[in-house]
Amino acid sequence: MKKLFTLVIGFLLLTACVTAPSAPQTQPQPDSVSPTESQPTLSSAPATSDTTLYLSATLHIESKFDSWPADTESFLNFLQQTTDAGIRWSIGGDIGWLESADNAQEIVQRSAAMGAQWDNHAHSPNDLGKIASILSSWGVTPTGVVSGFLIQDFDGLQSSYSYQGYSWSPSVIWGGVVCPGHKEGCDDLSVSLYRPTSSSQFEVHDPSGKLIKLGGGSHQLADAETLAAQIAQGQHPYPVIGYTIMVEPETLRISTSATDDVNVILAFVERMNAYPFVRWTTIAETAQAWTDAGEIAFQINE
Repeated sequence: MKKLFTLVIGFLLLTACVTAPSAPQTQPQPDSVSPTESQPTLSSAPATSDTTLYLSATLHIESKFDSWPADTESFLNFLQQTTDAGIRWSIGGDIGWLESADNAQEIVQRSAAMGAQWDNHAHSPNDLGKIASILSSWGVTPTGVVSGFLIQDFDGLQSSYSYQGYSWSPSVIWGGVVCPGHKEGCDDLSVSLYRPTSSSQFEVHDPSGKLIKLGGGSHQLADAETLAAQIAQGQHPYPVIGYTIMVEPETLRISTSATDDVNVILAFVERMNAYPFVRWTTIAETAQAWTDAGEIAFQINE
């Protein structure tokens, strides 16, 4: 029996040496946002209990006039007040607003001076180069974030876009949707960080993929607090988790909310800052923190 056991062990060791596989693509393991359910991520590196929750904030100024800031000073005062409280803003302006609004350049420049970063928000990938060029011409360097995109367009995203001699390259995608218009069921509401494989295998992590996908959750304050409470209880043990709140520029309230105004947001910031593992960053900075921490791929479905 001892000789047989030795032979079996030797055979297994030989087999492992001959047939060691290459690292496969993995799918970020869905992890239910629930106080009682949690699953480990599939990743090339082990999960850790030392989790940092990176909170970011964004708003999209669309081409439609009714989404534009109602008043320049009120808009900038809102950004200044929330920035002073610790929020780091990631802002996206669509091509129609950038080209047509009289106050677009002023808002871009003054908000950037406060520390806000400007991402690339376009409803057509063909506008990405032009948007980046406009921001640059105003003295503001756009981040590498594609802020809002159709998942079906993922395969067509180019490695770089050029306009009038200015070249811009995407590195992060945020806010994916499966259908336009933000209708029910269209938006990706997951809290996730990974590198998608393709449009058809969008939830499959490819460690060699060019673009980082940051899923910022539902963008609602209550869901952010639920996530933080779960992390405090030891759930979702990933080194870096990102969540993004979203504000409507025309109302200066949390998206889809009629009541979550600046006072509610400031109270939320104070509560979140009580957690020692919470950090306020931009979307681009969250993606960089994930890279620096070893790129542990995960997906938490709400």
